[in-house]
Amino acid sequence: MATTFDEREAAFEAKFAHDEEQRFLALARRDKMFALWAAARLVLTGGARDALIHDLLAVQGFPNHDAALLRVAATAFAAAGADAAEVPEALDRLGKKAREQVLLGTATPIDLTAPGP
Repeated sequence: MATTFDEREAAFEAKFAHDEEQRFLALARRDKMFALWAAARLVLTGGARDALIHDLLAVQGFPNHDAALLRVAATAFAAAGADAAEVPEALDRLGKKAREQVLLGTATPIDLTAPGP
């Protein structure tokens, strides 16, 4: 027979697992949105667009994930001769948008193969 303590512990563990899954989904969504934004901002098409998206998404799982993502994006912006000053703000803005979409359940699949906006 489960005690109240056991039930509370199970509920806490379930909430923790749910919260971690939501955090992961929002982070993955943010990274995809950011990669698409960066490619569009640099007006990249074809192979160059695909390469940047690949490079940005390959950062997943690295220590200091956000810093590594910003570093890859800044390098791409510098190589294109573009100002990278807006990159950190864009990452933050898209992170908030991704979290909101995941929490509200309005997130739809992101097609990385479709041409940019």
